Amino acid sequence: MKEIIHNYDNLSEDDCHQVIKRAKLIVENSKQELLFVIEDNNMFLIGGHVENNEPDNETLIREIKEEAGIDFNPQVDKPFLVIKYLTKNYPEVNKNTLYITNFYYLKSDDLIPNISNLNLTKDEQLNNFHLEYIPKEQSLSRLEEVSKRVTKVKGAVFDTIDAIKTYLNL
Repeated sequence: MKEIIHNYDNLSEDDCHQVIKRAKLIVENSKQELLFVIEDNNMFLIGGHVENNEPDNETLIREIKEEAGIDFNPQVDKPFLVIKYLTKNYPEVNKNTLYITNFYYLKSDDLIPNISNLNLTKDEQLNNFHLEYIPKEQSLSRLEEVSKRVTKVKGAVFDTIDAIKTYLNL
């Protein structure tokens, strides 16, 4: 498992007052296409925040239900990549945060989105949220193009790029 740590404030994990965890999933089908969430011209991997200390697998099941509209158990074991951010004074002054995102992968043709059964937030609905399978060999160039124009969630796009690069080198 590869680990990437972003720690521009030279914090230790003990310096952090809270831990926020996420679980993300790369899905590759037999056509060698990768599944991406497309929203407001951004590209992300399916997945999201861990709620109430649930295991990552439960987070992925819940997020797949919300974002893809299907009941699907991805049966993932260990992350292939962990990205950590140790951030000072965020989200408020005197509150340091450790963000941990675990990235998993799955090769499957069974994750077929059901758009009529999505559970999207109002923002997702307004920002043209959809899922798209993109040929694996085009995924990095598409993500790098997105990274040039995105302003709001640049870190998430860069994390997705790191995850795809790591996945392609497994």
